[in-house]
Amino acid sequence: MFLNPRLKSHDLLFYDALEKRTELTKHENRRHAAALKGFEGECLYDEIFNDVGHDDVLVYRDLYLKIGESVTQYDALVIDDEGIVVNEIKNYTGDYKVEGGDWYRAGRRITEDPVAQLNRAVGKLIGLRNTANSSFRVSGKLIFPSDDFYLHTDDNSIWSKIVVRSDLRRYFRQFRGGKIGNKSQFIVRLLSEQIAENPYFKSDVDETRLRKGVYCEQCSSYILLKTRFHFTCTECQSKMTNETLLLRALSDYKYLFYGKPMTRVSFMNFIGHSLTFKVVYRILLKHCYVDRKGKKTTYTFKYRNFEEAMSKAELYFKYKDHLKG
Repeated sequence: MFLNPRLKSHDLLFYDALEKRTELTKHENRRHAAALKGFEGECLYDEIFNDVGHDDVLVYRDLYLKIGESVTQYDALVIDDEGIVVNEIKNYTGDYKVEGGDWYRAGRRITEDPVAQLNRAVGKLIGLRNTANSSFRVSGKLIFPSDDFYLHTDDNSIWSKIVVRSDLRRYFRQFRGGKIGNKSQFIVRLLSEQIAENPYFKSDVDETRLRKGVYCEQCSSYILLKTRFHFTCTECQSKMTNETLLLRALSDYKYLFYGKPMTRVSFMNFIGHSLTFKVVYRILLKHCYVDRKGKKTTYTFKYRNFEEAMSKAELYFKYKDHLKG
């Protein structure tokens, strides 16, 4: 069973928000596309695993673990009483070649070495196991979920570390009949004690680039007509509550200015004073943690992102959205 949800990465949330408020540079477009492609590959992995079934194993997804002095990210960890299998998911497409241990695409060497990355991730967990004086098995596989991935190599030993799309269902079926007992629960507790936040994400955006205001959830237009409790988009005629649009803006602010304090003034400027100070203050108190230090008060969004906020808060919405299309 899946132990936690698959969530968009910090990078993807940042570029999603940035794209709504400015024209991305070529570099930003590439980074955005790479983050989105990676997430789509992970979601495809989940979809196929769901279809085959994972009742006999415990699966952690998109996890950061602090082991020793460093933090390592894991796409998926499959756990049973035998131990842990690391699944490093690579949503590569096109023709790849491995020669002399180096990876190439279209004749050009790529910067990352997936096998070395997998080996490091497995090695970290072996170190954790040894520190805990335990004896469970740790192994790993590179998962290539795209059916448009083709690999050519002069090293046949590499295939023992790789699962391609045509073999993915067969691979998942190998986990049927696994035992979830005390050993599995021990491993889960051991891993849970090491869970950390992503320490590598940093956002440093030039605020003058950003378009201020709130935008339509359906078509991203900023041309909205204000009524008492809603905004209506003049482009697609969708109707959204004040609260929905402010939750989206709070999520955007979080990732565009990650780790930086948010004040009422800075947030009012961010939304272009689209709503009154009174309305915004009420939403801040409802959906943010408040930190009062003398005369300065800052607010921290309670939720990971907009989608989580909507799932947590929908029962408390007095008014509803009406999206077109």
